[in-house]
Amino acid sequence: MFNFPLSHDTPQQAPHAFSEKRHTTPAPLPWDTTASPQGEAEKRLADMEANEPKRRLIRDAKAVCTLRKITQATMAEEIGVPRRTLEEWLQFRRMPKTPGTTLLRRWVAKHY
Repeated sequence: MFNFPLSHDTPQQAPHAFSEKRHTTPAPLPWDTTASPQGEAEKRLADMEANEPKRRLIRDAKAVCTLRKITQATMAEEIGVPRRTLEEWLQFRRMPKTPGTTLLRRWVAKHY
């Protein structure tokens, strides 16, 4: 029926490179790593605790914004930062660096 031999009709030979034994150590699997989940959790907790003063400042800034009944765009203009940056801060997606923290602190102190 076919003019060529089918793959199961002829014996298969492994390539020479694969027939030799390899003496390399396998890469460690993710669950075999030395970093424990406990250590990672402690690191995340330390990061959260380090950012807690900034979180409180941002909560205060949100409260002042609500009390004054102003928009985020107005607040950003008064602080002197782009609206998108302020939005990221207020939604806790990013934490302000030192200059941003200073601007927020001064704005809250001025309007509270």
